[in-house]
Order: sequence, then structure tokens, then C-alpha cells
Amino acid sequence: MQQCPAPDDWRLLLVSSDENTWIDLTGPGVTWSGERPIVYESPIGNFPSVGVPPTVEWRRDGRGRLAAMIVGVTAQNRETFKTDRSAFYVVRLLANTVCVIGRAASSEEGRLIADSSKGC
Repeated sequence: MQQCPAPDDWRLLLVSSDENTWIDLTGPGVTWSGERPIVYESPIGNFPSVGVPPTVEWRRDGRGRLAAMIVGVTAQNRETFKTDRSAFYVVRLLANTVCVIGRAASSEEGRLIADSSKGC
């Protein structure tokens, strides 16, 4: 487990097993693990892993409050066994709730999802 930089009152941890890495996040009134949504519920390939150091973009709403984060993930192609898959998971940050609200092919597409009104 490795602690990574995070804004305001948030704490971002990079967590790993033998085969995968994901992020855990704690903030005001909430603790969330990305293991289930990134590794098991919506994997992009074999051995999904957040980059080291993690590629995370924090997004704020019009009032300057944290509203979302975008995290880059890579994985192994199930057919070629090459690590050539990548995606950006968009995570909504709400009071007492954190959830994945989408997955994007590019950081620009991730920003559109993060900046939308889509909730958990």
C-alpha cells in the first residue's frame, strides 16, 4: 500500500495484490475501495492495474468543490496477452458516497463524464 497525493481532506492509497492494483479513497464521511469496480465488475482485460504512480485527475464543480476523479488503468489483452489495454475510470465524489460513474477511452472523454451531472 502506498499513499499518494490527494487534495483537501481526501486520502488516496494505491493498493496491490500479486496480480492487480487499484485505488482506495477516504474522505469526509466516506471510505471507498476501487478493487471491486476496477478489478472485478468492469475490468478492461487481464490483471487490471492503476499506473505507478497513479495517473489521477481531480475534477471540481463550479463552486470549487471536489466532484470527481479520473484514474488511468492498464490491462493485459485477453487474446494476445500483451499489456496494451487502457481506460480511464471516472469516479464521482459526493458527500458520504463515492462510485464509478463511467469508463472512457480518453482523458477528454473522461472529463466530459466527470463534469456531467451523472450521479451514483
